[in-house]
Amino acid sequence: MLWLCIQFPNLPLEALTRAQQAGPDGSPRAVVEKEQVVDVNSSARERAVTGGLTIATACALCADLELLPRDTERESQLLQELAQWGYSFTPVVSPRAASPHSDDGSFACLYLELSGCLKANGGLEPLLQQLRSELQQMHISAFMGLGHSPSAAHMLSQLEEHRQWLAGAKAPPSPQQWRQWISFAPGKLLDCDHKTIAKLYACGIKRVSQLLAIPLSEVGTRFGRDFVNYLARLNGTRHDPVPCYQPPPEFHSELFFPSPLDNSEQLLFPAGRLVRELCQQLQRRQLYSQQLRWKLDFGQQGCKVLSVEISRPQLDPQRLIALTKLQLERLTLEQPVQAIGLTCDRLQPLGQDSVDDDLFGEASRVQRSHQLIDKLKARLGHQSLSGITLKESHLPEQAWQSADNLVLNSRKRGHQLQPVNAPRPNWLLPRPDRIQCRNQRLFYRGELRLLQGPERIDGYWWQHRRHARDYYIARGDEGALYWVFQDLTSEAWYLHGVYA
Repeated sequence: MLWLCIQFPNLPLEALTRAQQAGPDGSPRAVVEKEQVVDVNSSARERAVTGGLTIATACALCADLELLPRDTERESQLLQELAQWGYSFTPVVSPRAASPHSDDGSFACLYLELSGCLKANGGLEPLLQQLRSELQQMHISAFMGLGHSPSAAHMLSQLEEHRQWLAGAKAPPSPQQWRQWISFAPGKLLDCDHKTIAKLYACGIKRVSQLLAIPLSEVGTRFGRDFVNYLARLNGTRHDPVPCYQPPPEFHSELFFPSPLDNSEQLLFPAGRLVRELCQQLQRRQLYSQQLRWKLDFGQQGCKVLSVEISRPQLDPQRLIALTKLQLERLTLEQPVQAIGLTCDRLQPLGQDSVDDDLFGEASRVQRSHQLIDKLKARLGHQSLSGITLKESHLPEQAWQSADNLVLNSRKRGHQLQPVNAPRPNWLLPRPDRIQCRNQRLFYRGELRLLQGPERIDGYWWQHRRHARDYYIARGDEGALYWVFQDLTSEAWYLHGVYA
């Protein structure tokens, strides 16, 4: 097996600041927890502010240092979002939270099993380039390691020589090269607590090769059975299981703003980033959603939810961003926005019948109709549009219904109702209007002459209230065409529709 370990050393900071576009003149920032600096950005690092310093020392070194309280919930949520992103490359993903003491070199990380997805992604080199490129687009800093087991990949991700080799790797290394890297790795890179590392150094063991030269029975006596099992997983002599990640049946991603935004136009940049992440993941997983649900978080002032509906499967980020922009233009922010989130539930498989393959025919015209409908709904609101759908009923007044969501489909799927292949009026009265019948002659704004019929419609004959009618097309004195019928039960005549 081929495991890739992606470590995220700046996750505490990026969980709070990745929504903002980074620039060379960024202000120095530090994430603090329990009166101690946890993470800093490059501007603060240039002024000698590092993790592990007290807040007083950090502020003394950098007077304009911006302090951000650590938010472990947002870190955990971002790690889950990264796991969902990794799942779009390979089905074997395992996220791992950071160690309580991040100064020991153990950060939050993601394990990806790559042997089953190399061919689909064009090989190791294109896959690693794609991973690095998308992490950079998401403003996530990371370093990687490749190993035959998760434990080996985790340790090698901290080895500088291995990271340099991985930057230009075109194929997985040989087993001999793996063993060589592991053997000459410093003992401080072992994934164990400080007490065990200190004990190893006290025994004069500074490299893994020295540790592997000691009989396992003696190692178990000095360091415990769990440490022996870890060494066996490290050198590949024992299976190294990790919990497998199962993605939720929805997409969710959120961006937090250290400085709240009070203008809806400022939301377009973070919204565009979330939409691009959505389209990348759904395209790889062959899924789609016909609704984008945006959540604007105002902190203690509550939140607001905006919905962007899509008439047919759409994975073009530019069009989705344009629809979102139309929604935001209608919005007046009464409170500053502290975070923006994007959720897409009810994900559905993207089948062949959901993709337009006709560039100049019917599919292209239908696609333009969908785009117009989506823009109207985004501009005017969902409640401003409605449509008509068929119902299973023989009676004309009950054979249709108003649809709140107008969805056009260029291809029919499953059980579809077909309209009656008979002439029907463009205007159907809400209820039939009784007309006069004298001496077997019909009158409605003058005398009516029957031109075509009868067409018998017999509905609900199995119930007590039967509807048996004979329909005719009639012409009035002024040339208008009417749709009339005779009730076979009462023998009364009614007007039911008018032709154009």
